[in-house]
Amino acid sequence: CVDEGIKSALDWLGAQLEGDFGVQSRTDDDLKWLVWHDPLTAPIRCYIYDRAADSLRLFYVTKPALEGAPLQPMQCHEIPARDGLTLPSYLTLPAGSEGVPVPLVLVVHGGPWARDAYGFNRTHQWLANRGYAVLSVNYRGSTGFGKKFLNASERQWGGKMHDDLIDAVNWA
Repeated sequence: CVDEGIKSALDWLGAQLEGDFGVQSRTDDDLKWLVWHDPLTAPIRCYIYDRAADSLRLFYVTKPALEGAPLQPMQCHEIPARDGLTLPSYLTLPAGSEGVPVPLVLVVHGGPWARDAYGFNRTHQWLANRGYAVLSVNYRGSTGFGKKFLNASERQWGGKMHDDLIDAVNWA
């Protein structure tokens, strides 16, 4: 159950901030919030949100040197593994590559009990800037996708977990 005032504030923020955002901290009186914002094609920004005035004031930018840089959006894809498991994955394409074959780099996260996340990713941006498509795959055993997905990695290190990566590259 969400308080109507908080729901209204989150709706207002969603209308102002394209991409992903979240509330990092709030004052005791709940009138000022520290809000992070990932616009996906620019560095992450942090704002001070004044709820009473419905205003955002830029607090800081995480990577100011990247402001205005030609960053590429990350795309979400659900890639089917050969056994039918769905692999949540993230693809970043270099500028101007739509419909044109380009080399692909598969970035494999540590783990298996870890995960890739959606949003600004410096490795994706660096490689895309140099003409590579970049794919990150949450293979079975990655966290954050439920117990069934996590447990699908049991006794599959070097087996189906490896197949997941190969299936994702073949999909690309």
